[in-house]
Amino acid sequence: MSLLEGFAGFLSRSVFRKSLDGYCRLVSTENETTFVSDDGSLASLFELDGFRSLPGPLEISESVERLRVALSAYLARPGHSIEFFFAQSPELGHEEIARAIRQTRRNAQDTGLDLEDILEERLALLPLRLSGERCYLTLWSRPSLMTRTENKEAGAAVSKRLQGSPSTREGQFPSLALDSLLTRHMSVCDALVREFSTQGIVLAPLTSHEALSVMRGVQNPAFLPNGKTWKGTLPGDYVRARLPSNERELTKGDISNIVWPIIARQVMTEHGEVLDQSTVRLGDYVFSGFDIVVGPEVVVEFNQLIRSVLEGEERTSWRCSMVVDAGGFQGQVFKQQYVNLFAWTAPISNMRIKNAFERLRRIDGAGDTVVRWRVSFAVWCDKGDETKLRRHVAMLRRTVERWGNCQTDALTGDPMECVMSSAVGISAASTAPAASASFAEALAMAPIARPASPWSRGAVLLRTKDGKLWPYQPGSAQQLSWVDVIVGTPGSGKSVLLNTINLAVALSRQSGRSDDNNGLLPRISIIDIGPSSSGLILMIRDALPVERRHEAVYHRLKMDGSNALNPFDTQLCLRFPLAHERAFLVNLISLICTPDGEEKAYDGMAQVAAAAIDAAYLHFSDEGAKKFGWTESHEVDAALKALSFESDKQTTWWEVCDFLAAKGKLHPAALAQRLAVPTLSDLVLMANEETVAEQFRDMRTPTGETVMRSFQRMVTSAARDFPILAQPTRFDLSNARIISLDLADVVTTSGPQAKRQAAIMYMVARQATTADFWLDADEIRGKTLHGDFAEGARALHLRRVENNRQMAKMLSVDEYHLTGGLGIRDQIVQDTRVGRKNGVQIILASQLLEDFDSAIQELASTFWFCNVPTEKSRDRICRDYNLGPSIKDVMRGLTGPRGDGAPVLAMMKLRSGTYVQELVNQPGPNELWALSTTAEDAALRRMLYERLGSKPARAILAKRFPSGSARGTLERRLSDLEDQGTAIDNRARENVVQQLADDLVREVSR
Repeated sequence: MSLLEGFAGFLSRSVFRKSLDGYCRLVSTENETTFVSDDGSLASLFELDGFRSLPGPLEISESVERLRVALSAYLARPGHSIEFFFAQSPELGHEEIARAIRQTRRNAQDTGLDLEDILEERLALLPLRLSGERCYLTLWSRPSLMTRTENKEAGAAVSKRLQGSPSTREGQFPSLALDSLLTRHMSVCDALVREFSTQGIVLAPLTSHEALSVMRGVQNPAFLPNGKTWKGTLPGDYVRARLPSNERELTKGDISNIVWPIIARQVMTEHGEVLDQSTVRLGDYVFSGFDIVVGPEVVVEFNQLIRSVLEGEERTSWRCSMVVDAGGFQGQVFKQQYVNLFAWTAPISNMRIKNAFERLRRIDGAGDTVVRWRVSFAVWCDKGDETKLRRHVAMLRRTVERWGNCQTDALTGDPMECVMSSAVGISAASTAPAASASFAEALAMAPIARPASPWSRGAVLLRTKDGKLWPYQPGSAQQLSWVDVIVGTPGSGKSVLLNTINLAVALSRQSGRSDDNNGLLPRISIIDIGPSSSGLILMIRDALPVERRHEAVYHRLKMDGSNALNPFDTQLCLRFPLAHERAFLVNLISLICTPDGEEKAYDGMAQVAAAAIDAAYLHFSDEGAKKFGWTESHEVDAALKALSFESDKQTTWWEVCDFLAAKGKLHPAALAQRLAVPTLSDLVLMANEETVAEQFRDMRTPTGETVMRSFQRMVTSAARDFPILAQPTRFDLSNARIISLDLADVVTTSGPQAKRQAAIMYMVARQATTADFWLDADEIRGKTLHGDFAEGARALHLRRVENNRQMAKMLSVDEYHLTGGLGIRDQIVQDTRVGRKNGVQIILASQLLEDFDSAIQELASTFWFCNVPTEKSRDRICRDYNLGPSIKDVMRGLTGPRGDGAPVLAMMKLRSGTYVQELVNQPGPNELWALSTTAEDAALRRMLYERLGSKPARAILAKRFPSGSARGTLERRLSDLEDQGTAIDNRARENVVQQLADDLVREVSR
């Protein structure tokens, strides 16, 4: 290919612009991230996501100054250009939401959940509250950076590489970059990423294929939601030969048809047409552009421009390109001389311009660097909406002109070139007039302070205050640990956020499968005091097929035998507990044997507990095995009779269990096993065994009582005081996958025994709902199993481990401050240490950060602050986590849910750094009613669920009370009763709720 032919192609495309692709200067790629343009310049694109930590004006100012110092050397002489590009579109936001909901819908369908009303509401409402956005940075390096000698040598090297090569006028040719320029370019690319990252700004280089996809999406907004997924054809890719399109290709004088198509034809795929002096059509869209012709009087950050646009009368699709070039006085010399010569013609205006030039001359190289600053904007709409387009352009121009008091102009001579000036990456040219500006001020006005998001997609869909989608995926590989902490006083949105995250886990993609290859629900364990999670469980239960509704269970525990949860239960057909189960039992019995008012059990008590536990399992698995008896369990009896089981006086419950399991009757086998394992009362008997008692015979407590006597007394007392722990398990959770246990009726908050009782019940609830979370394949393979079904049991549990390994598992504990502070805290700390290794996510919620142990605070990777009520707490959090004054200001504004959602401050320690952002959790009315935690609303919801069904009930509640609460209406009705002289008590409140439910039912039936 001759240089003359290349120059001819350059003139045809880029100077005379006979076609639309003439606006694209890129001709090939040199490496994985670098493009080569037709004049030898090099370009690389970066994704600019913004600050990881929410910056205030002071933080932005400090970061801008450090960036200026670090990058000024590269802009001190002409050659480099930095283009900042920002685009925002409500249609892009809608497509991002739709894509996220499509994935959620597939996950729900796979697991059998019918939540279409919730998903359709999200799809309808979320796009109204946010706009999709894209932000990029392009670095251009021109041949003028090289010395004359370097230019000559590099040009000769390129000519040598091209020598003898065939013509490719309509195709790409590799290895066109000037070597010396490439070295300089890559050095600056590395510096940009390094310096931006140092300031906490996420800047990531795009591969050439990703950049090409971005450029195409900017040219054709229909492709913009696809992000970086479309893949163009570049040197190094496999390419299919195309039929010759002209005589030169037919005679093989040009090989364009068998090499990679030119970049411009891949990026600019739509027909372009100039409609009038300010409007062009590109494919199915119409565009109109304008430039800033007089820069701002004051520096205003770009976020303010975004907020102003969003506050406009209509939502607009718009984009902006801000080009910062080296050589700030280039092209300004004549203007400066003119002003000096004719200052007398307009003394005030020209003197201001003269003073501005003098100021820039003084600071250039002495505290700042003067650069050339050019800014272009464009607005787009669907074709046929030219009236709407003109209206949106006028609105955007007014907004931009208020942004620091700029002046704009839409008449540039070539409307197509004006629109292309606001595109990204295709050229460094611009129709905007160049202004000399301070580099620091140019950086301050660039879109660098957007809130960065570490996830491109996630099951939790949050947003920033200015409408940027901020997805969050619990249990992702990006998190350093899988421990979340939620902080918030009552009414702050804490419980709704907790329910939102738990629902997201339930709707996340699962890889585990059932025996019939159907999708499984994840394993979620919720421990709460109060009915906060009842709405979530009811929604999930009613969304399941009727035959699977036992998989979602909410239960309010009572301190009686009908709710018995025997802590001594083992895995199916296992005579002895696994290591984690034994450790739990030792901790539990030690806690039971802790005197009221004490923080720990007497010395030696844990050892006595361990010995008695081991003796109990040994005794009841062998010669002391509990004898089988008919009528103990009707379900077991029915299964045995169906299988013609024959028993005698020596038949044990373990034999029955093994028999049923071997026949595939796993549920009856589990019921039989409940009657085979030890109970709490059995420990008293075991303590009398010589092998146990002999070791501790001479040990005494500080009260003078023997340790053995103290142990037996306290265990006996616990068996009496905690009937829920002293009998074989009757409350069946074996087939449930999402379980919420409400401990309100089994935990007291006053009295000397309150802390111990709370800790015991939290510990038992944790074990009952998470026993299968911690199964270990190596332990099961190496464990000695007993009975006729030993190897069958081993294979069964290994399959469970494999399924568990692939499943999301969540332990969620609300009201953590009520756990009692005794043994359960140590257990939770241990869970957080080993949780990720076992695939267990842990989320803890409480009213104050101080409620959490220091170990929990250190191990947690994600903190959600729904509110921080005192200045003392705010000071401590900012000091301990090195948060700036702007974060403290955000904390002061966390006052609970408002009409536009519940604000929350998220702090996440991830592999890529620490993110601190102010976000908004805003479920729709339907979802709010499903997750509502207030007593009155929950009661009203329950009544309507029973009478209408869950979906119709939520629909009528959302229609009548879109705020997600009927509290205002209920309070007004109670006030009316009070005015009539009726005493307001619990019965009166219940009657008012019932009357409102009746009114709503009648409203539906009309």
